[in-house]
Amino acid sequence: MPENFDRTQPLDAVKYFRHCILIGDLEGALSCFDKDAIYIERDGEEIKGLENIKKPLEHLCGWKPNIQGIKHKATVVGNLAVWADKWVLKANAPDGTLIEMNGATTCMMKKNEEGIWLWLVDNPFAGQIFED
Repeated sequence: MPENFDRTQPLDAVKYFRHCILIGDLEGALSCFDKDAIYIERDGEEIKGLENIKKPLEHLCGWKPNIQGIKHKATVVGNLAVWADKWVLKANAPDGTLIEMNGATTCMMKKNEEGIWLWLVDNPFAGQIFED
């Protein structure tokens, strides 16, 4: 049965993004980002623009990981929202090696003209800023 997502709600926008990653839908995952978005890599590098964000998403979509949110909090002010959650990721590398990761995300989201929530800033490794 196909998944139905109401991307006019922040939670469903996140669920849609994670579903796209799970099925390896790079274009669907990329459609979750605003044209002016910034994606923050594990090392803190800020990747700007959809063409550049496509590279790390392509890598992630290749794994087709199952990413599950453990807890989340969305705070909405007008057409902006701050999203925070804890997540766990499980996937198999191309060589069959099991990949397991966990972390915390912080995102700034923006509602577009159609009422769809898009990522303006995505920091899926936000929890690492507190690690030594």
